[in-house]
Amino acid sequence: MIGFFRKIRKKLADDNRPLKYLSYAIGEIVLVVIGILIALQINNWNQNRLDKNEEALLFGAIARKMNHNRFQHQRGLKIYTEVVNGARKLIKLSGKPMHDGLRIHIEQSLFDVKKRFLMGKSNQTSVYDELIASGKLSLLRSKKLRQELTQLKANLQLLAAYEDQQNNFMDNHLSPALNRQLDYISIINIAVNNDSINKVEDFDYEPLSANANDYSNLLQDRTFLNLLAELVTQTNTLLPIYQRMGENIQRIDSI
Repeated sequence: MIGFFRKIRKKLADDNRPLKYLSYAIGEIVLVVIGILIALQINNWNQNRLDKNEEALLFGAIARKMNHNRFQHQRGLKIYTEVVNGARKLIKLSGKPMHDGLRIHIEQSLFDVKKRFLMGKSNQTSVYDELIASGKLSLLRSKKLRQELTQLKANLQLLAAYEDQQNNFMDNHLSPALNRQLDYISIINIAVNNDSINKVEDFDYEPLSANANDYSNLLQDRTFLNLLAELVTQTNTLLPIYQRMGENIQRIDSI
């Protein structure tokens, strides 16, 4: 094909007809430009097809991550709600006469206040980080999706910071106070309703003290009650973050 055009160009040049030669040259340039444009269009079409295929794969990865995050969100929200409710119930029961029915509620609440969950810590590398590191974030054509992933990442970082505060408070203040005054093995084994998976021991356990199940002094201890009040305050900082993350996950799913 190139040889054919070369022969035509040579013939026109030999005939010394400049206008026809110029017209031919312009036509040849136009054909070359059209060819380049067609090639670029085909390349763009092929690249768009590859990008769409890659975007579909990313959607699948994001959906799987959101399923995991949704489970974590539901689990963490349930646990921290139980922590707050358990602490409030213990404060409410303080000073009341001890009896068997009340003792059951106290033991369940004491079991609940020591629960923890680390959603933020376990997601220090989020799907957003993975997209950034791989350079594939731009393949997500939805600006709204990119914004929601960014917001979810920010909420996970904030949650991790508040989890640190919660854990420091538990480790340095509440847990030492509970461990000094409670037979916690008995509380766990009673609170989990003899669940063989969650029980600390699968044999009969005898409390170390005859007064192990008498919580009257504990619930009249002002220091302990103050710790419970602070636990409510600490834990309540986590719940709004969980709420925002739930909204993020829901909007990401809808996109």
